[in-house]
Amino acid sequence: MKNTRLRSFAYPLVCAIVAFLFVPGLRAETPADQIKAAGAIPLTSDLLDKMDKSIKALSADDAAKTELSAIGKDPNMTPESWAAAISSKCPKAAEHFKTAGITPDDFAKGIFAIMACAMSEDMAKSTDKNAAANATFVAANKEKAEAIFGGFMMLGENASSSPAATP
Repeated sequence: MKNTRLRSFAYPLVCAIVAFLFVPGLRAETPADQIKAAGAIPLTSDLLDKMDKSIKALSADDAAKTELSAIGKDPNMTPESWAAAISSKCPKAAEHFKTAGITPDDFAKGIFAIMACAMSEDMAKSTDKNAAANATFVAANKEKAEAIFGGFMMLGENASSSPAATP
């Protein structure tokens, strides 16, 4: 399986989550960029529904997965440039986001907010009100947030497969 840039920035975050969950002695003050990511967009049930809808549509479309795979191979791709690349280079994927009622930028902010909140059990105590509210929201909607994050990770797996698996 080929690695994609999408997976290359998502897997370290997953490893960090595992490290924070299982090695309490290694926890330090929450980094400012993590707090910023956690509060970048208000997490709501409506946003999670749109994210879920877009993941399901993307997962079912081989052409969209091929587009995502292509941008994932770009060595200059960063988490910050991912949404712009979707909008400019992935018309099929961009259409799925549009149909789901979410922009690639809001999707990216949502996914990073979920990840940042999951990485810190202290985020709910943050002085950043948006980050704290999102952490509380993620805790209250843990199953749905985890399902969306898992779907996002599987989307990265699916985008790196060629050809796409058939049911």
